[in-house]
Amino acid sequence: MTALLRVARLVAASVATALVLGLIVRASAAPLPFHDGQAARLRLSWSARPERIEVCRTLSDEELAQREEHMRQRVECDGRFATYTLRVESDGQVIGETVARGAGLRHDRPLYLLREYDVAPGVHRVRVSFTRREKTDDNAAAFAKTTSTEADTGIFAGRAQREEVERARRARAAIPAHLELDTTVAFAPRQVIIVTFAPERRALVLLAGGSEPR
Repeated sequence: MTALLRVARLVAASVATALVLGLIVRASAAPLPFHDGQAARLRLSWSARPERIEVCRTLSDEELAQREEHMRQRVECDGRFATYTLRVESDGQVIGETVARGAGLRHDRPLYLLREYDVAPGVHRVRVSFTRREKTDDNAAAFAKTTSTEADTGIFAGRAQREEVERARRARAAIPAHLELDTTVAFAPRQVIIVTFAPERRALVLLAGGSEPR
């Protein structure tokens, strides 16, 4: 029995070795993607605060009467943070598309974007768009006024006016609902061209970087 067991183990080991060698041979014969060492690179890199989208409504007198006096607030708002679609095209061909969100569990922190795309050297038309996915009439850049002429009462007195000021401040700090850069770029071999967000201009801008070691 011992001799038979040894033979069985030897056969099993031989079969396993043959299978591993076969897999190695097959893997070595598989085609590998070719990366041109002279290719240029388009790099998208920026950080910005996502827009907070709010839906506000003015409470009726009947609704206010049903609240405790210290809880009466003429305008109530509910909101969430926007998400964005990034789309990158080169000479009319889509080379990248993704969804960007703010950091954190509630996506309420600044979003950080870093994407890179290889581009053949030469002159190319590059189009980068960054668009808010949520549809609303209440754009942060020009939201409708929701302050009532009738003041709030109780501990929330004047809160509506303060919240309107705060929404305006957030609107100025948030990334616009739509950004687009559409331009022609001459890519030198191994050159890195950077697209970033300029908050002072509230626009996407193009920066010419150096060459990357390959």
